[in-house]
This record gives sequence, C-alpha cells and structure tokens, in this order.
Amino acid sequence: MIEAFGVNKDETGGTAASENSPRDALHLLNSILELSGQRTVSQPQIMIILDALAGAQDPALVSRFPAVLAICCRRGIELDSANLLGRYWESNAKRQNLERLLFISAELFRRAGLAVPHHLRQIAESLKTRHAALASADYIQLLSGPRVAVADMLSALKQFAAERQMDRKPLAAPTPRSGSAHLGQQLELLFSEKQKELIFKKLKNQHLTKTEREYYSRVVKKKLAVIAAPEIQELATALTQAGSRKDP
Repeated sequence: MIEAFGVNKDETGGTAASENSPRDALHLLNSILELSGQRTVSQPQIMIILDALAGAQDPALVSRFPAVLAICCRRGIELDSANLLGRYWESNAKRQNLERLLFISAELFRRAGLAVPHHLRQIAESLKTRHAALASADYIQLLSGPRVAVADMLSALKQFAAERQMDRKPLAAPTPRSGSAHLGQQLELLFSEKQKELIFKKLKNQHLTKTEREYYSRVVKKKLAVIAAPEIQELATALTQAGSRKDP
C-alpha cells in the first residue's frame, strides 16, 4: 500500500511522500470524499493523504486537510501522532506543516461544532506552546509551501460535514413530541439496555470505543435495518390494524 503511493525515506531518516504522491493522494482523496459512505478507508490511507497534503503546493488542496480528519471521525479512525509526526525531526518542514494543520484543524472543528476525531484534541494540546497564535490567524503559512486561508479550510470542513450529514443537526436528539423518554420506553421493547445506550450515543454523535463500534455494527445496526425494512413495516402495520378491529 505505502509503496504504491511512492513513499520513501527522507533525508532525516523518516518516511516521506515522493514528489508524485500529492497527485496520487489527491486521486485517492477525491474517491474517498465522494464515496466515503460506501468505501472502506484504512488508517494507512488517511496517514498517506495527510502527509501528502502537508507537502502540497496547491492551497485549495491543502484546505481539505480538516475534511480528511472528518473522515477519521466518521470512520472511527484514531489519529496516530507517532506515525504521522514521529517520522520527522521537529525541525523538518513537513513536520512543522503537519503540526500547524493539525492544530488549526482542532480549532476549526470547535468553531463548526463538530465531533472531533479521536486523539485530535490531545495532539492539538501538545502543540499549543508552539502554535497557539494560529488559533486567531486568518492564514496558515506552510514552510516551503502555500499560504492557506483559514476560512477556506473551515468552508471545506463544513461542506464535507453537510454533504455526509456529519453535523449535529441531523443527529440531534428526538423532538419533544417524540421525546427521549418515550423513545427510550419503545426501544426497551426491542433492545437490551446496552443496545439502547449505543443507539442514543449514535443519535448524539458521541464517541464509541472500538468494541462498541464493532458490537453496534454486528448486532444493533442489523436489528435497526430489519425494523427499517419496508416489508417489515408493512407487515407490522397490517397486523396491528387487524388486531385493533373487532371480530365479526
């Protein structure tokens, strides 16, 4: 996988993307952004893309850095700072660019009110002493790279979040007319207490552990899919209506 994207050893002894990798990463990035709802995305792919964006010369391309992090959140991919930053010396330009982009991305997630990828807050906090001034900056100047408008980065993040329904409005808690208490009572008829807890965590876009995500996909999501099936709904409607009618 890594070799396919032209990754090689840099002069500092770390691994870095080759000159062609930003173009390769862009191709992969576009396919993931367009099909992320169906496509399986791996952590190595995400790491390759983030690394390539930190060395790209096109500001429009670099501005999509937070959107890639949003894919991590959507897919439950944990950011590995050791893998992403640890391959470079602290003085390396790519390392410093990655630090700046990660730090400002955490700020943009906060401004947009979006769920933050796992470990991003901790990474940003560890970078605060070096990059705190970027929190109020209008532009991010990359070393040996372009000047990227923070507004463009925020716009790209919001656009991806809206297109993939990642923002909190579609995942908001039920309205008062079908409030959480009433919904909880209904769910208790079909789901265990743990399953009901996972359903509400998904509704509120809260973080799930790896074990919870696996259990949700393997059990809870399948039960919800059956309930949502049109044939099951038609059958339930027909039987409940028939049961409400008096026998002749």
